[in-house]
Amino acid sequence: MTWLASLFERGGPSMGAIAVVAVLGITLFVERLLTLRGLIPDVRALGRRVRDAATAGDLARVLAHCSEAGHSLAPILGRGVELAMRGQGRDEIHSVMAREGRRLAVRMRRGLGLLATLGTMAPFLGLLGTVLGIMQALHDLGVATERGAQGGHSAVSQGVSEALITTAAGIIVAVVLVLLHQALRARLVGVILEIQLLIEEVADHLVQTRPQPSDAEESRDA
Repeated sequence: MTWLASLFERGGPSMGAIAVVAVLGITLFVERLLTLRGLIPDVRALGRRVRDAATAGDLARVLAHCSEAGHSLAPILGRGVELAMRGQGRDEIHSVMAREGRRLAVRMRRGLGLLATLGTMAPFLGLLGTVLGIMQALHDLGVATERGAQGGHSAVSQGVSEALITTAAGIIVAVVLVLLHQALRARLVGVILEIQLLIEEVADHLVQTRPQPSDAEESRDA
């Protein structure tokens, strides 16, 4: 850790800003990853339970599975159940559930844009630190030249070398954050696709298992 502390000291204030960007980006990635963790298996398991209940013709179990769904899925499926009980058609049920699903997708994408922004900021912060470091080195060279001091050029070379540390750090942080952003985006795409498939499947099963008007009339006539 000594070499890391040395790099921060030689890199100047910009290294602190780059470190803050890195910490914020990684923290955001971990928080979003924990939020999405296990969501795809849960959605698939819920789909299997609904499918089994619908195959058995058990409307009560289909409704129960939809009502007990977690991960903010209950409001989406609940809207479908409500419309199915009102006798709405499959297209209407699917349309309303899909709209609720898109709202959930927007909430799940929260923070994705910020992570991309942090990844874009990192190299610019590094470049800023390099420019400030070179300006300081040239200023020191000018002061040394006025005083007639020896070794001015070597001091400038050392200053420029230290200034480039921030550029390297900014590029490294940017690469890491871009990779994390792409990984998180890929996982979100998978989750959203699974939810869309679940909505379509549930809409089909709700229509198939709900009591038909003819059945209800026959039961009243009997």
